[in-house]
Amino acid sequence: MNILRNLAGVIPARWTAPLLLPGLLLGLLSALPAACRAEDATRAEQSACGAQRADPAAASPDSLVKALYDTVSGPANSAKNWARLEGLHAPGALITPTQHRPALGFAAAPQTLPAFIALNERLFAKVGFYEREIFQRVQQFGHIAHVWSGYETREHPGGVVNSRGVNSFQLLHDGRRWCVLSATWDTDTADHSMPAGGDGDPFK
Repeated sequence: MNILRNLAGVIPARWTAPLLLPGLLLGLLSALPAACRAEDATRAEQSACGAQRADPAAASPDSLVKALYDTVSGPANSAKNWARLEGLHAPGALITPTQHRPALGFAAAPQTLPAFIALNERLFAKVGFYEREIFQRVQQFGHIAHVWSGYETREHPGGVVNSRGVNSFQLLHDGRRWCVLSATWDTDTADHSMPAGGDGDPFK
């Protein structure tokens, strides 16, 4: 830095700027909190799906998504296997519930998996919830995949359909199994309806 300062009157600034950049970047990196640097190192070294034991359902995108439906479904105030749900998701997974609201248009509430579990426990403490897959489309490249999954929800198995829509799942494969990195959905409406009858697949 002293050499560059001494040459400031000889070398044009546009020549010395590139020489200064590496030093500035190193200074910025060293200024990061130690906790942030440690977290980044941990994320870089851990498996994409975490260190927990692999669920047999995580062997394929198809079986993984079906396991998600089984885990969130059940009668009112039932004890669901939330530990299994957590094991089917990647560390830091994001779940984004959505809702059509006149005042807001299309509203979204991105949240962590623990927050989503707490939301489910509040919403379905006094009412049953059963979600069934009606079609599935998987697009995969290497260790990543996207799943379009049509769904129907009911209060009781075999009861009247309360809602239909499409779930969107982004998946990762860590070399051993698949896991969910993010999930969101949209419901069937008059503006974007799913075909009546059959499996309701709107992508056909």
